[in-house]
Amino acid sequence: MKDLLCIGNVNIDTIMGVQTFPVINGESKIEGLEIRYGGSAFNVSVNASILGLNSGIMAAVGNDSDGIIGTFKNYNVDYSNLILQNSPSGRMFIINKENDRMFLFYKGANEKFEKNMINYQIFKEYRFVHVSPTNIEIAEHAINIAKENGNIVSFDPGEQLCYFHSEEVMKLIKNVDFLFINRHELSALLGSMDIEEGGLYLKKRRVKNTIVKADKDGVYYFGKNYIHEKAFPAKVIDPTGAGDTFSSAFIANYIKTSDIRSSLRYANAAACFCVQNYGAILKVKKEDIEKLYRSRLDG
Repeated sequence: MKDLLCIGNVNIDTIMGVQTFPVINGESKIEGLEIRYGGSAFNVSVNASILGLNSGIMAAVGNDSDGIIGTFKNYNVDYSNLILQNSPSGRMFIINKENDRMFLFYKGANEKFEKNMINYQIFKEYRFVHVSPTNIEIAEHAINIAKENGNIVSFDPGEQLCYFHSEEVMKLIKNVDFLFINRHELSALLGSMDIEEGGLYLKKRRVKNTIVKADKDGVYYFGKNYIHEKAFPAKVIDPTGAGDTFSSAFIANYIKTSDIRSSLRYANAAACFCVQNYGAILKVKKEDIEKLYRSRLDG
């Protein structure tokens, strides 16, 4: 049986680094510019493979996807369930200013991904299913199929679903094993609650395991118990994809150990390396992540 199936959006990303964010009718100088492949499902599937999992991807891509497919090939990600569309792939424009970001997005082929395109038989080939930001119909359908099939299911709804489909998301998250969410998405989903208040609220609403990613403040876990795992010190160069790196590393370690605290710490170590380099794809060896992870165990 394969390890991890990722379902969600795949994009071509344009990342811009600035000193000041643009304002209406104003301009900002771009200090750094890079075009690369991304989207949460792309990032998680590739990094999971780097970390030793047998991963696959289910997503819609456009007629400009040769580079996307080539990257999946290079990292041994099973891309046989990509759905090719005769339109441009999704695009994401990311403006970075130190730890803060702005996003502009074009849905492209992602918008043409419909629930009747999902092959439910594929779920039987995988142990773990991760549903990353996508449209609400795809998320609901994929989660329902995964639960019926007995997969372990994680869900990262993303900011758009938390803002514009909060009621549907609140219903869905009761049916998943792990909810990955950041502090901004938590606020969008629940209102002005802080992390601990929001996490405890979700626990009362019978969300099994909530993992709140809080950047330099580490990660908060609400489930059978409460855990605050501190972040490893890092000089942040590019925060893009750090949340996806965290998710992929958590899943990789959890599949191996079934231990939540260990997986939180391992995921923090992986995210630490991610933010200190450009791009969402990990550029370090697994041994380096293990060494950083174990440094806190030894300490």
